[in-house]
Amino acid sequence: MGQIGARDQGPALGAREPILETRTRILDSTEASINFVEIQALEAARRGGFRESIVGHIGLAVREIMVNAVIHGNGCDPHKKVVATISRTAKKLRIEITDEGDGFDPDHLPDPLSPEGLLKGSGRGVYLARAFMDEFHVRREPVGWTTVIMAKLVHSAT
Repeated sequence: MGQIGARDQGPALGAREPILETRTRILDSTEASINFVEIQALEAARRGGFRESIVGHIGLAVREIMVNAVIHGNGCDPHKKVVATISRTAKKLRIEITDEGDGFDPDHLPDPLSPEGLLKGSGRGVYLARAFMDEFHVRREPVGWTTVIMAKLVHSAT
């Protein structure tokens, strides 16, 4: 699992706010990669001073999106990559997860709270990530990559 330099942080981190840490990893589409990114996000959240209950929410959101990237985005193909970037400022923890899939429209997913959705054993990952994080965006690249960007604001977690 190689580490590469910081990627473009975009407007979500804030142009004037100093980045305290950023880590980007290029990973295979495996369960080990899901676990690795979840652990990295949990550790970054703890370093950011989030309460333990919020740390758990962040970990669950990251895990759900990583599972989606590996299973739905990359079809469990271990040769396809997932790129995970975790960045932290004094005000925000930001997580980007990119897969090689064709993407999805988060506004057109089945409702996990509908009677049919409640009976299904899956389909709640995006719902939970949106509920637990303060920011949630999906960006589809024209070349077949999809990025989910999530952030948790420090002030919302105290």
